[in-house]
Amino acid sequence: MLVKLLCIAGALVLLGACAPDAQMSPEIHSATPAATASPSAQADTLATHRSTETGPTPSPSPAEVPEGEPVPSSSVAYDITAALDWPGKTARVEQRVTFWNTTGTDLGELVMNVDANRDPGVFSLQRVATGKGASIEDYTLDGARLSIRLPQALAPNESVTLLLDFDLTIPSIRSGYRWGHLGYLGYSGRQVNLGMWFPLVAAFNPDTGWISPPFHSVGEHFVLRQADFTVELSVTGAEDGLRVAGPGDVTRVDNHTWRFELDGGREMALSVSSSFLTLGTVTASEVKVDLYYLPESAQSPLSIPRHALETAATAVTLFEELYGPYPYSRLVVVEGDFPDGMEFSGLVFVSGDWFRTWQGIPNDWLTIITAHEVSHQWWYAQVGNDQGNFPYLDEALAMYSEALFFEHVYPEYQDWWWEFRVRAYGPQGYVDTAVYDYQGVREYINAVYLRGAQMMDALRGDLGDEAFLEWLQAYAQQMRGEVAGPSDFWGLLRAEQLDATRETRAHFLRRENVLLRPESIP
Repeated sequence: MLVKLLCIAGALVLLGACAPDAQMSPEIHSATPAATASPSAQADTLATHRSTETGPTPSPSPAEVPEGEPVPSSSVAYDITAALDWPGKTARVEQRVTFWNTTGTDLGELVMNVDANRDPGVFSLQRVATGKGASIEDYTLDGARLSIRLPQALAPNESVTLLLDFDLTIPSIRSGYRWGHLGYLGYSGRQVNLGMWFPLVAAFNPDTGWISPPFHSVGEHFVLRQADFTVELSVTGAEDGLRVAGPGDVTRVDNHTWRFELDGGREMALSVSSSFLTLGTVTASEVKVDLYYLPESAQSPLSIPRHALETAATAVTLFEELYGPYPYSRLVVVEGDFPDGMEFSGLVFVSGDWFRTWQGIPNDWLTIITAHEVSHQWWYAQVGNDQGNFPYLDEALAMYSEALFFEHVYPEYQDWWWEFRVRAYGPQGYVDTAVYDYQGVREYINAVYLRGAQMMDALRGDLGDEAFLEWLQAYAQQMRGEVAGPSDFWGLLRAEQLDATRETRAHFLRRENVLLRPESIP
């Protein structure tokens, strides 16, 4: 099979103390700038691993523009002030949320999802009020669903502001993968993670109303609308050297207070530690990449932090050229004290397990998981989806992004990736299965992730490299900021292209009629 590779050399990534309050280990501090493998401008098409195959290109339909009075690009804005008691692992939070009604119908209630309330004793709601401070007593909190009766009906294209006061008792990170992977909201002996920690306005389906996904311990289950975030976090009782990792524009207000601003995110996640060391770089497109890592990673004779940082920066550059621009000015990578990894808008966690076991070679879990989580900045942060019912719309694309990363950056390990990451597990199952159908994580990963990557590769063969890539680019562009469903993904193919994928869809999908729209979400 003829392999036509991209030119991956030439762009320098300059390493430096770019992160706020950067503190380098001696190894990194004395290092000179290093060249990082970076995709060139030739990445306007995929590396052709099927050089004789061609196919028609997608014809994206023009994006629809809703009528009515103008509203902000994000229909929700959050302004949060939080006080974290470091010794007590508790937080007092004041949240202001402004919501613009873009549903096209009058709304009598506002529904928010509170993932922090999945376990008793973590989330305690103290007060709900109008933007002017008048208390609202007519609300219910049932599991993760917070329903607030509005003082008066909210007409289309009008806004309402609500105030919420609540307390958090941050849980300890549990051992084992089944529950430990939820450590994005939890603490270890050296780290406090605040992910999915405050109420978020639910997405809305015009047919079924507000969407409150049930919690499930396998995979993710979120349906998150785009919003603008401002979070000011103050920390008391912490030892010197405390650092807060967070996305977007960051301001150090004083020695104990940090302010983060992020527009167009799905949520806002933070990680706090007095042990963090930092390392930073800037990509050719001027995206700042900041790594927050823990001391063990600096004590190895191998340059573990440098490899993690270079992998993240190279992934940003590659995926920008393959899919389109990175949505933010900054990407934060955090070594997490919990299993595997987790994506958030502008911030990703990569487990310390992968840092500690890195052997100085590119074909290892640290490379794989870092590239995977970075790709979620396109397939999750930019293009949202119902992660519970249609997890393949982000996970299959993120998994195949790993394959593309190795194909372009480490082509000598491309076959290794397919064998190590996919074929070795003998994956079975339908790619379009919901997370709720699984009680074990292995079966879920095999079907949605691994078979998902196989499906994407087969679709690439059906369409040809150029058309396949243009399809993904059109999907990223047209559904940016939205919550996409299967029909949005497949509907960008022309009739003859969809027909060309018939056998692949029949082989990998339980529901072959991918253009039905029962899942449509504005």
